[in-house]
Amino acid sequence: MKRWLLLLAACHGAAEKQVSHDATRTGVVTRGDLNDRVVLTGDLRAPSSADLVSPRTENWMIAIRWLAKDGAEVKTGDRVLEFDNTTVTSTLEQKKLQLIEAEMAFRSARDLSAIETETKKNALDQHRVALQKAVVRADVPEDLVSKREFQERQLARKQMQAEVVKAEAEYIAQTQESKLDLEVKQIELDKAKRAIETAEKTLKDLVMTAPKDGVVVVGDHPWEGRKFHENDQVQPGWTIVSMPDITLPMEVRSELSDVDDGRVAVGMTGQCTLDAYPADPIGCKILDITPVARPKSEQSLRRAFAVRLSLAKTDAARMRPGMSVKIVLLHAGVKAALLVPRDAELAKTVKLGACDAQRCVVESGLKEGDRVVLGGGS
Repeated sequence: MKRWLLLLAACHGAAEKQVSHDATRTGVVTRGDLNDRVVLTGDLRAPSSADLVSPRTENWMIAIRWLAKDGAEVKTGDRVLEFDNTTVTSTLEQKKLQLIEAEMAFRSARDLSAIETETKKNALDQHRVALQKAVVRADVPEDLVSKREFQERQLARKQMQAEVVKAEAEYIAQTQESKLDLEVKQIELDKAKRAIETAEKTLKDLVMTAPKDGVVVVGDHPWEGRKFHENDQVQPGWTIVSMPDITLPMEVRSELSDVDDGRVAVGMTGQCTLDAYPADPIGCKILDITPVARPKSEQSLRRAFAVRLSLAKTDAARMRPGMSVKIVLLHAGVKAALLVPRDAELAKTVKLGACDAQRCVVESGLKEGDRVVLGGGS
């Protein structure tokens, strides 16, 4: 019995090894021609446009309440974009109450300052009159009054002079204090008025209209990788809607994955085909490529270069910004080269050249007939 169990176990182990061996996918290094063709997707864009950007508000982030449909045709002055004004409206009522309080505080300070200033002025006038009387009494010759009375009159004059100096100082201090207090209250009042003006302007800015006749193109959300839609929270300065100038020749905007870096270059030509008109390809040429690959979205690990292409001809009657385009770019082919499957798992010593969708040119590290392990095996 034990002998049979050992035999079965041995057979089972051999079967596992056979399954594991069969699951490993391999490929062979061959020699042949590589006709490189780069296929991209993009969309039509106008070289210039009138952009409608989200305004700056106290709360920074703001929600889109209503948005015109992508591709809608509008006339000058038509409503195109509207943001949520709930917060601004509620704070506007608070600002109006603050303005009323600031106006009351200013009037109260002005009236109180006027009363206190007038009181100090009256006190100063009374002391000046008293001083004049004291001066007249002190100027009476000494031989006409008793010595004691003469001395008292001289002392009274000095006292009244001191009182006048004190009253003048108090009057000046009150005047300066009143002026400063009123300036502070005026600043608070002006601030309250400006706050209302800003809020009212913001309310107007939250409703955007078409600056000209044209077509509405809804912008792409920088974080989500999709078009903006209603209820999206947006930051100030984001382009939510643009109205392209369709009188100018259209361009094509696309992206090249960073793993394909070097496969295309400025000046490369090919064909661009609108998905709406698959039987009518148009010649196109790469105008520029961004020097640095950027993330495709905030959370994405994938990066891409932005590519801009010109079209050999444009048709304003058929072409509209945002229409999807298939781009086929022809790369210079390689003749009689060593070729390895693109999904091969290679050592660091292997140097590769140009690639197409299935194969890559081997520049060094492998020879014809070598077998390589392909990725994706279990």
